Amino acid sequence: MTRVKVGRSIGRVGVIAAMLATVLAPTAAASARGGPSKTRASAGYDISYPQCSSAYPSHPLFGIVGVNGGLANDANPCFQSELDWALASTGTSNQPPASLYINTADPGPGVADWPTSGDTAAYGACDGGWTEACAYLYGQARAQYSYGLVWQTDQTVATGAPWWLDIETANSWATSATPGYAQLNIAAVQGFMDGLTGAGATAAVGIYSTASQWKAITGLTAQTTASGLGSSPPDWVAGARSPSGAQGNCTSGGFTGASPTLAQYFSGGFDADLRC
Repeated sequence: MTRVKVGRSIGRVGVIAAMLATVLAPTAAASARGGPSKTRASAGYDISYPQCSSAYPSHPLFGIVGVNGGLANDANPCFQSELDWALASTGTSNQPPASLYINTADPGPGVADWPTSGDTAAYGACDGGWTEACAYLYGQARAQYSYGLVWQTDQTVATGAPWWLDIETANSWATSATPGYAQLNIAAVQGFMDGLTGAGATAAVGIYSTASQWKAITGLTAQTTASGLGSSPPDWVAGARSPSGAQGNCTSGGFTGASPTLAQYFSGGFDADLRC
């Protein structure tokens, strides 16, 4: 994602094919925050709090903005200006100017915001332990919190923009040392998804990850995600180091069973993104 810090609760969060080889250098921070021109757009980018004190990518084709400040329970301090940067982009016929991503995790009991009670339709009652019910409620509450941060800034974006869950092994998740770890993490992911849609997000909630990380965290693959999670969410594939690598990820198949929507690659000090 955007080189975010790793904490107890969480870890870090396209160019069109004909323009893959062209990425413009970033402008000065003041110019970028003043709103880039809707001309000369060449690449999509995702940014978050690490870019708060530096330049934003120049003339983005579209922008994906991190809502959190590195943890699922905090806020990106420059979200407003980064959202303005994204909204000033051109977008494409199938990719809106602004999308959102949030940090996720399943840290278990011991963090201050771990639920101690509550009921779920799918998993029963939470007793404060590391159970599927509590993991679900944790994800649901953190997603609702992040949705609220965006709602306070721009209600139209909160309800209508695509949302993505940043799911990486650098985050805090149940591991194989914890009995039933995969099901615990799946419950947390389901909670994050339901928390966003229940709060008012109308677009499909997608997953940012890689096939190896998705399997390590949830035990799921492209062939088993639909049955294990109950759906095949949109894919945003991480891991490429070049435009051609991102293009390869677009065509190689998604890790949730859905065809990839976006593929990320590193370019000019930023995370650039290809709309597949």
